Amino acid sequence: MMTEITFVKYCPLCGAENPRQQAFCLLCLDGDLSAVPIESRRQAPPAAADEKRGATQSNPASAAYCILTSVDDSMLRFIVREGQTVGRTERADVPLAGAPKLEWISGLHAKFTRRGQQWYVRHLGQTNYIMVDGEKYEGREEVALHDGSILMLSLTAFRVSFGV
Repeated sequence: MMTEITFVKYCPLCGAENPRQQAFCLLCLDGDLSAVPIESRRQAPPAAADEKRGATQSNPASAAYCILTSVDDSMLRFIVREGQTVGRTERADVPLAGAPKLEWISGLHAKFTRRGQQWYVRHLGQTNYIMVDGEKYEGREEVALHDGSILMLSLTAFRVSFGV
């Protein structure tokens, strides 16, 4: 039996599954889906899907990017790749347009890096701060990120996850 959710669109940038009527990717927000064909949902064996999820959560080195999801609005997500910066302005590799309390985020607020199996974030601003899992950092030290970490850029909270 076919249902409405059987047919979907896959983002050409991040590969995320989206509802067939979606115009832009719900995950990366950059993927233009207007010219993407509607297709049947791809079925992965449950064991393979579980292994992939487990590898992403327990092995961030396999992650191609970090996903910052607003704690205040779970539909607001930003994809950050290794070496990219985030901030309030277009000077940042990933401008955080639409983020709550954006005025408190520096133009270039933080940089994301990865060494070995570990992702890190580093505060770049001369004012403001970052917090990771409740601990405040005002210097330029690298702070380890984990799947599910809460990252605060000044007054704006994001949940960190990893994508492959």
